[in-house]
Amino acid sequence: MHTISAVDYGVIALYMALMLGIGFYAARFNKNASDYFRGGNRIPWMVAGLSSFMSGFSAWTFTGAAGLAYQKGIIVILMYLGNAATFLLGYWIFALRWRRSRISTVMEYLVERFDERTRQAFSWTSVFFQLFTGATMLYGLGLFVSSTCGLPLAWTIFASGIVILAYCVVGGLWAVVITDFLQAAILMPFTIVMLVASLGKVGGVTGLVASLPPEMKDLSLRSGEFDWGYVACWTVMVSFGYNTAAMAQRYFCVDDERSAKKVALLCFWLFVIGAFIWFIPALAMRVLYPDIAGVFPGRANPHEASYALAALTLLPTGLVGIMLAAMFSATMSSLSGLFNMHAAVISKDIYQTLFARKAGEKELLVAGWVATFGVGAVMTGLAMAMAARGSSIFGVMLKFNTIISLAYGPPALLGLVVKKTPAWSGLLTFFVGLGLGCYGGFVAGWELKQQCLIILPISFAVFYASSFFDSGDPAQEARREGLFLRLATPVNIDEELGKTGDPTAAVFRFLSLSTAGVGVLSLLLVFSAQPGQRWEVVFYSAITLLLAALLTRVRGRKEAH
Repeated sequence: MHTISAVDYGVIALYMALMLGIGFYAARFNKNASDYFRGGNRIPWMVAGLSSFMSGFSAWTFTGAAGLAYQKGIIVILMYLGNAATFLLGYWIFALRWRRSRISTVMEYLVERFDERTRQAFSWTSVFFQLFTGATMLYGLGLFVSSTCGLPLAWTIFASGIVILAYCVVGGLWAVVITDFLQAAILMPFTIVMLVASLGKVGGVTGLVASLPPEMKDLSLRSGEFDWGYVACWTVMVSFGYNTAAMAQRYFCVDDERSAKKVALLCFWLFVIGAFIWFIPALAMRVLYPDIAGVFPGRANPHEASYALAALTLLPTGLVGIMLAAMFSATMSSLSGLFNMHAAVISKDIYQTLFARKAGEKELLVAGWVATFGVGAVMTGLAMAMAARGSSIFGVMLKFNTIISLAYGPPALLGLVVKKTPAWSGLLTFFVGLGLGCYGGFVAGWELKQQCLIILPISFAVFYASSFFDSGDPAQEARREGLFLRLATPVNIDEELGKTGDPTAAVFRFLSLSTAGVGVLSLLLVFSAQPGQRWEVVFYSAITLLLAALLTRVRGRKEAH
């Protein structure tokens, strides 16, 4: 195992400059609040799909989840295959409906399907709870970087939060999705290199399987907390998060429903592939370093640094810097999506509705900038507080994500497919789920399986039972009928978006050049790598340059005709 060098720090500095440059490039597409929050419905589906995929994980995947892989083994791969399966629900049901809703935020949909009280309750509560999930992602990034570089954890979190916040405030959703795409171009080749290097170190797949403790590779999962029931409940829980909130935003930022379904299908396949790539290095570290606490003395949860240990053990100088850039990539994607979504909720659903009903597009845009900064600053502070307490990244993320997903998921998604329930059905279902979740999570100590098996049947029963008490409010019926009329009406691109240009070709030219630049510059790292590790640099660069070449073939819809 080696330590990070000046070359690695140089790579990180170049990467940060590139991300900030993308934020300023993306700002050119933001002419009004619609562009800032949903990209003017002109985000190319491939860009939106990779953005949604990148938003589905963060450095938490390579800290909290990798730590679970180091401790428990194959269960994590099964959990992430469950993540993939949730996007099939998007493909079959929700992607089309979210796009046809023709909205800017999920909360905007709630006032049409239910009422203003529901939107306000969802807005304030989701912003509050997701501050903690976002803070956990930033905490994971800080832990990864500090473990690799030997830097103070609190200051690493602070600096990381500032960098992520700076580019997101400038660029809006365009900055989020463009950067997400480029981050995927950096992250995926890197994880492939890590996979190959890890397997080479432990004698391939057969060597790894033979060396792991029996309980870590037992597919029966018959005992303990992490069994097949846990995998099933995990899949159900994340299905609500992956089809609402920031993920839903990726469905209604593209041009039509066909593109929205492509977003879901792309995410499904990428998660299937990722599930078999991301956690092999952590498993290999269990073989090479069975006592990881001795490697990271003083860490509250040293197993959560297993992926960082793999990078320091397997990668040459320079690629460690790319690895750190990849961790920034994953976390930037998730956090920037949360920043943008919360800015949309705060500026449009809270600020405009409660304080400035006549606010124009420019005023909402400024409000979005301020809200993005405020959300990012609070998340950074919470992450530093978690680090000071030595909290488990996996445990904190699971607790807060489960509570909020099981609270807003059922009414939000059921409202898209079930028409005949009263205006108050969403609010009542939400508060029932939230109350049970908070009791179970903070008082009774329910595990994930208990949360799902208790909360979901009750929430579904409450929502469906409310249909027997529909008061027939004319105003709510008119809003509801208008929404479901739109849901039944296909998007006509020529009529609805005809006056706006299709930026696909320009965006992909920029992405191709940026990706090629990363590939070419990474080749320079062969000069700092040891002879036996130069193949890793060449391999990484070759994958990146191949991707850049493929991006040149992407054309916009107008050019295709």
